[in-house]
Amino acid sequence: MSLNAELLAHIQAAEDEYGHVSNWPDSVLKKARKLADRYGNEAGFKLEELADVRNLAERGFFVTHIGIKLHHSRGWVLNRMPEDFEYTATEEDQRLLEIYQDKSVREVGRLLHRDLSWVREMRRKYGWTQEQLAQEDE
Repeated sequence: MSLNAELLAHIQAAEDEYGHVSNWPDSVLKKARKLADRYGNEAGFKLEELADVRNLAERGFFVTHIGIKLHHSRGWVLNRMPEDFEYTATEEDQRLLEIYQDKSVREVGRLLHRDLSWVREMRRKYGWTQEQLAQEDE
């Protein structure tokens, strides 16, 4: 017996009517997802969770590292990941960037567990000259 009999019945009816899942209309897929309580159910997410994920993503942390910090899986983080955000840096981040200013972008990213695009953008934002940035790109 299925754990979600209603979902199973819906899927079997859709398969009988439309065949393979790639042929299902969006409305049927959305209903199946709703019955499964997955994907796109942002109302079920706690606002604190969304804020925590957004904060760490804006600070350039990798998805895996966000999961480690929040004690959740990578999939859990990806479901709560904002689509659009701008990178930011706290005072502590700025201090760390200053400490590691003589290191390459890759080294800083590895040491701080940050995305390389975050490191580059923060270096541009917090005072690296164009000459230093050009040397990094080589």
